[in-house]
Amino acid sequence: MGAICGSIVLFAINFNQNYRLSYVPPPMASYIVLASLEVLGAFCALFLVPFANVHREVMCIRSYDFLDARIEAYEMLYMFRDRWILVLIPLFLVSNFFYTYQWTLVNGAIFNLRTRAFNSIIYWTSQILAAFAISFLHDYKHLPRRWRGTISLVIVTMLTCIVWGCSLAYQLVHLDSPLTGRADAATDSLIDFTQFKRSGIPTTLFFSMGVVAALWQSLAYWLIGTMSEDSAMIARYAGFHKSIQSMGAMVAWQLEAQSVSFMVQIIVNWSLVVAALPPTLYFTLNIKNERQEKYPMNFIDIA
Repeated sequence: MGAICGSIVLFAINFNQNYRLSYVPPPMASYIVLASLEVLGAFCALFLVPFANVHREVMCIRSYDFLDARIEAYEMLYMFRDRWILVLIPLFLVSNFFYTYQWTLVNGAIFNLRTRAFNSIIYWTSQILAAFAISFLHDYKHLPRRWRGTISLVIVTMLTCIVWGCSLAYQLVHLDSPLTGRADAATDSLIDFTQFKRSGIPTTLFFSMGVVAALWQSLAYWLIGTMSEDSAMIARYAGFHKSIQSMGAMVAWQLEAQSVSFMVQIIVNWSLVVAALPPTLYFTLNIKNERQEKYPMNFIDIA
């Protein structure tokens, strides 16, 4: 929702910009408004209710003593004894890797400035809708957890292959230059959202990319949630997930910084996505269907 609000602000600010130019730098008002929203968000954190005052009737809330840095560092190292978190590294690595291709090489190369903001609204809206839709499957109590995870992975795999296949088809026709493999950024080539005949297909494709990205993220977090009943351990798993995710994004941005061709980038992205599927399937097939309060892990004891 925050991304949608920011995109709406940018779309409104840049709506009257000269969209016929190949590049128009965002006005200073864009940065001022975004920075103001970030400050407002940080200020709202001051109104959070203390943990001791949180009461839930439908669930048990466990409180934890604050750990010092030494103990927390030990707990993080101990986490690596669990081979299941290591199995998910490919899934974590690729879950943000494709953002560079989607935003810089698709949205940034095809559309003009105000349409990029418009597409941003569409993209983040698609993520909300996709995450909400897949949550019904992930939370469906009448289906064993292993089945839920497997069905979710099948859905993600099918939609991912469809979207990447369509992306490749569109790229071969509209993006790649025969000589450089880069997009043609001529003045009249950038698409405006009012050009319905030109914007319909790539905008729909970008919407679909947002759906697939949300499904990957939802699956990753759901799988993490099946690993333990201990919320402190889950928090460490989530932190590890974000660190690997950010490392993948860093590599992806470096590929773009080195002006790697569109074709190479889509091959790298699609290959990493496919490579992440077998270990994720192996993990999913080993999820235990019953919650076991006796053990922190929901998997076979590997100690």
